[in-house]
Amino acid sequence: MMLSSLRTALLPLLLIAAVTGSRAQSSASDQKGNLPGVTVRQIHPKVVTSPFPMNGSTGRRQALEFRSPEQMTAADRELAEANEAEIARRAGLQGLNLERDGGAQGSWGYEQAVCPVFPEHLILEYSRSNGNGDVTLFSAVIPRGEGHVRVVPVRRRSYSLWTPASSNALTINDFNHMVLEGHGGLNPDWLTLGLCYASLAGGHVRAALIPQSAADEAFPMLAPAKLTLEKTGGAEVDFADATPKTKAMDWVLEFDPKGRLVKVKHVASEKLVERPVASSKEPMERPVAGTVIDVIGAGHS
Repeated sequence: MMLSSLRTALLPLLLIAAVTGSRAQSSASDQKGNLPGVTVRQIHPKVVTSPFPMNGSTGRRQALEFRSPEQMTAADRELAEANEAEIARRAGLQGLNLERDGGAQGSWGYEQAVCPVFPEHLILEYSRSNGNGDVTLFSAVIPRGEGHVRVVPVRRRSYSLWTPASSNALTINDFNHMVLEGHGGLNPDWLTLGLCYASLAGGHVRAALIPQSAADEAFPMLAPAKLTLEKTGGAEVDFADATPKTKAMDWVLEFDPKGRLVKVKHVASEKLVERPVASSKEPMERPVAGTVIDVIGAGHS
């Protein structure tokens, strides 16, 4: 009897202890941010690196400056003349003989593509014209310091020697080496970088930009230059060539997260920007005062 009474008295105390322990355990779990049967883990967002600043901007450089030998600075002209023999040697390795191809087939000339994003390199475009549809063109890159002369074949008698210079691996490789030789990494001015790449491939590009005012708009207007940053860290530079009296072409340069150019597309542009038709400012026709107009019978005898 006494044992039964003792059990009856201890039972409520055990229940109270169990509930209190359960609440304490639940409280400890809540403090850790976990729920019974659920493990909560802190997620650290992946750091995405981009070759261009996320908040970066570019200037409104629509085209590069091209200088004839007479317009070049004395230092640049002297550097070009000092490397003429090496340029001729490397051009000859590509089947472009500067001495033999002269004379009856026209004389060679060159001009400088002024690329401010590559201050440690002098870029020259050599060309020889033997009439309409017969043009030979290549680019030469001369380092102002360490490095060697590079020759980029573009066209021979108006035909590409291999794949088009605008997108082949040789041009892309030369561009990447120029970035490495600059020691400052990829310049944040992505549009000027694109224009300089186009100059290596023999292009005189006039990029389409967002017009500064409605008066600057002209229809059809090509899509303006843009920079697209990928979620994976890469970037894409896209601009259209709006040079008058030439076929509209798109340039698309794809960079990896480390700033290395990996792919280039140069295709006919098919993108136009929608532009609403402006409302007419012409005054509406109004009848002269005192004139009677027969609306129903107008135009009938």
